[in-house]
Amino acid sequence: MPDNKGTFKFVCIPADVSEPLQELTQDYTDQNEVECLLNRVKAHFKSKKPAKSAEQLARQREQLLANVPPEQRDKIDERMLSTAADLGMVENIALLSNSRDNGFIGVNMYCDDEASFINAPLNARASEIAFCCGKQMQVHGDVFLARVFDNEDEFKRLDLSLREVSSSAPWVKDAFQQNERKKKADSADVVLQRMQQDKQPKAAPTKVHELTAAEAEKENGNAAFKKSDFIKAIDHYTKAVELDNTLASAYSNRAMAHLKLGQLTQAETDCNHTLLLQPDNVKALLRRASARSLLKRPREAIEDYECVLKLEPNNKEAKQNCELLQSSLASDTEQPELSPAGPA
Repeated sequence: MPDNKGTFKFVCIPADVSEPLQELTQDYTDQNEVECLLNRVKAHFKSKKPAKSAEQLARQREQLLANVPPEQRDKIDERMLSTAADLGMVENIALLSNSRDNGFIGVNMYCDDEASFINAPLNARASEIAFCCGKQMQVHGDVFLARVFDNEDEFKRLDLSLREVSSSAPWVKDAFQQNERKKKADSADVVLQRMQQDKQPKAAPTKVHELTAAEAEKENGNAAFKKSDFIKAIDHYTKAVELDNTLASAYSNRAMAHLKLGQLTQAETDCNHTLLLQPDNVKALLRRASARSLLKRPREAIEDYECVLKLEPNNKEAKQNCELLQSSLASDTEQPELSPAGPA
C-alpha cells in the first residue's frame, strides 16, 4: 500500500535584498515528513556556498589533519576529507514555539549553521522578522520559514504562505507575546532567586564550586564550539582529557566537534570513551549512532538508537532515525543521510 502523500508551503527569505521573497512547496510522504524540508534546505545551503580556492582547500585540509594523530594520517583518504568539508548543518530557531497555549503550532526559522563561518551576508529582512517576533538577533545568509504542528506524539507539516511573512501577521504577534512572557518569567525567576538569597542567614557561607584545570579547558572548548570554531574546541577538549581522563563530558563534546568536521572515526572513538565511563550517556549513544550511520554501518547505528529508546522511550531523534535506517535496510535502498545529535 503506498504511503500517504501531501504538500506544504514554506517561504524563502534571500539574503540579497534585490531578490524577492519566495513561496515554495514541498511534497512529502508518511516516511519523510520530518526530514524532507531539512534535506531540501541543506541542499540549498550547499549549492549557495562559494567554491573554495586551491589555497583555501589546502588550508582546510591542513586544519582537518591537524587534529588527527600522526600515526593515523596515512589512513585518511581524500574522500573522507571531502566529506568533512562538505558536511552541512541546519540551525533551527523557533520563532513561535509549539507550546500548549497556541495549540502546539510553531513557526521555525532554518539557517545555515556555517553562515557566519563562511562570512555570509547579513539577512536584513529575516533579522527584522526575528526582531518583530521578540528575538533580537542578526541572521546571515538565506533563511527559510516553515510552520509545524508538534505535540510530541504527532508531527505535521503545515502551510506558511508568503502573505503571512509580515510584521502584522497574527503568528508574528503571537510569537512576540510568547517571547515577551518568557523574558518576564526569566526576569521574575532572577528576582525571586535574589529575594531567596537575601533571606538566607548572612553568616551562612556560600559554597562555590571551583573548576578544576580540566573542567576549565572543557568550558573553553564549549565557548569555542558556540563560535563554530570546532578545531579550537577540539584542542581544548583534548587538553581537558589529558588533564583528567575520567571527564566523560569532554570526550562527548569532542565527539560532537569531530562530527561537525566530518571526522567520523574520531567521533566514534570519543563516544566509546564516554560510554566506558557513563554507559547510559544518551548524547554519546546518539552521536555514535550518527557517526556509524555516516560510516555506512547502519546496523550498528540501529543498535545505538535502540539503546537510547530503552533509556528514553519517547526520544524523537532516536525513534525517527532508527525507523529510517530500518526502512532503508528492509527495502535495500540507499541509506538515508541523518543529522548528528544536537550541539554540545
